[in-house]
Amino acid sequence: GCNLLLQVGDAWPLGLLPDLAARDEVLWVQWIPVDWVGMPKNILNRIKPAHKLIPFSRYGERALKAAGLTNVGAAIWLGLDTKMWKPMPRSELTTEMDSLGFSESSFNVLIVAANQERKRVRLQLEALSTFLKLNPLVDLRLYLHTRAVGERDLRADIDELGLSGREVFPDPYVMDQGGFTEEEMVKVFNCADVVLNACMEGFGLAQTQAQACGVPVITFSEGAGPELVTFGWEAPPMAIETSAHQMAQPVPNPVAIAMCLNEAWKMREEKGSPLRSQRAVEFAHDNFDWDLIAKQWFEVIDGCMDDREKYCMQIPEVGNDLREVSKEVVALG
Repeated sequence: GCNLLLQVGDAWPLGLLPDLAARDEVLWVQWIPVDWVGMPKNILNRIKPAHKLIPFSRYGERALKAAGLTNVGAAIWLGLDTKMWKPMPRSELTTEMDSLGFSESSFNVLIVAANQERKRVRLQLEALSTFLKLNPLVDLRLYLHTRAVGERDLRADIDELGLSGREVFPDPYVMDQGGFTEEEMVKVFNCADVVLNACMEGFGLAQTQAQACGVPVITFSEGAGPELVTFGWEAPPMAIETSAHQMAQPVPNPVAIAMCLNEAWKMREEKGSPLRSQRAVEFAHDNFDWDLIAKQWFEVIDGCMDDREKYCMQIPEVGNDLREVSKEVVALG
């Protein structure tokens, strides 16, 4: 039949979908994250049968095309509810500021990480430690929105790097149960002086969320960050690391990140109040609003269904005459 399967995000079902597509049982539209340098052959071979590949960053679009794939559509960014994600004055967030350990005079840094190792949290903590060595009198405060114990013991890293007493972690039980609402996270972002997300991202939702609130971002010069951030700083990598699976990733440079933090702090001091950008807010609204993103997806899906209708029209139905001929051929054989 003329079914449509839209696969969103991770690549775990890639072994099954090409078989279904080859049997013409589904029209496969693959929405794939791309956050590595160089496309591994095993991934390339699995996504080739897709009718269309829709990356969620222009970086991913370029990477897929550079790998020789011809079924790549224009990237569609991840969307935001921009009616919710918007600037809020700190005067309305005193409870949240206190719970995060932030103050008006401290330098308040937010790191949001779905996982530790892929987001290179250790290297970003090293950057904070280096920044403090350059600015020992700065009252730096860190809210690290991730699990403290996972791939590695981040509390041990915090102690080793001299950041103890400056950090706040979320309650692990609430974190595990997904107990943080979007409304709460909007307030958290608005409490920050800067959002630190200087790691390789296929997209980087924390970056667009920060921009929607007008908050500056320290991003990575590799990956999708530069296309998503209009207000902040870019930190270059220090090396390229290749895993056993031949997936290569740029490695963040803690010294470069520390220099970005230094620039953010200087601007914060000169202004005497939190850094905010109306241009970033408008950029987020004009590019990430859900209504806009949904419209782009409707256009892709409508186009794919039109293609499928053409394909289906080209497949003749098996008529009675053809069945009779087939019987005769079998009988003669």
